[in-house]
Amino acid sequence: MKFKLNRPIFRSVVAIALVSMLAAGCAPSVKVRTDSDPGVNLGQFKTYDFFSQMGIEGDNYSNLLGQHFRAAISSQMNSRGFTQSDTPQLQVNVSIGAEDKVRVNTYQEPYVYGGYYGGYGRYGYGGPWGYHGGATRTTVHQYTEANVYIDLVDATEHKMVWQGVATFTVTDKMQEQLRETVYSTVDKVFSAFPVPAPGGS
Repeated sequence: MKFKLNRPIFRSVVAIALVSMLAAGCAPSVKVRTDSDPGVNLGQFKTYDFFSQMGIEGDNYSNLLGQHFRAAISSQMNSRGFTQSDTPQLQVNVSIGAEDKVRVNTYQEPYVYGGYYGGYGRYGYGGPWGYHGGATRTTVHQYTEANVYIDLVDATEHKMVWQGVATFTVTDKMQEQLRETVYSTVDKVFSAFPVPAPGGS
């Protein structure tokens, strides 16, 4: 995966930010996947804290980005009975990777009917009325695909025990509602967390 961290504000602040819900109530396609250590029961941990500097808190990111992720993840962890502590059992890290991609679509335009005796020959290839086959069209669309990684690390063993990843296509609208999109993305990722919140599945 190619990381793009030296791009304009849109790329370094939000492109890299991850946002699962667009404004105006429209939700882009956000794919979530998770992985965990099969030999670890996450329910055995009681306390957590964040890395002193998470992956999204470097010079290429907005200061607000880290604050939003910390607040959103704390809300999810606290609701599940975890307590933030200076001597945590779990450490949380958030990082983002972005990759430029190209989507190529090729399609056939609809057939267009010709005049009487159209096509080729007396009756053409469509009978006496004939029709002309549509042209082939190709469109090329460039876009940025971002991946947001939320990692939980066993502070004693220094190994990752759980990871949630949100993958989505970056849009300009995401920059307008940074806080809301961060919260909605974290919520979506934690919907697959092994320790459910009260009332959750």
